[in-house]
Amino acid sequence: MRGYNREEFKNLLGRRIKKLREDKKLTQQQLAFRMGFKDKQVVNRYENDGANPTIFSLLQICEALEVSISELLDF
Repeated sequence: MRGYNREEFKNLLGRRIKKLREDKKLTQQQLAFRMGFKDKQVVNRYENDGANPTIFSLLQICEALEVSISELLDF
């Protein structure tokens, strides 16, 4: 894992999700809806609070952003 500790990984992942979301011109609310959630709180937690998603959540994010796991984790 390229020597990242847990906090660094969560922060890098949050920034990557935000960048990919913004590249697609999606709001947090729109991304959350694509992931099957009704409000943006889940996306906000990943992007800003460094929440630690499950592998299922990572797959939901990838599908919603139309990227592969490799692209999502390319930081």
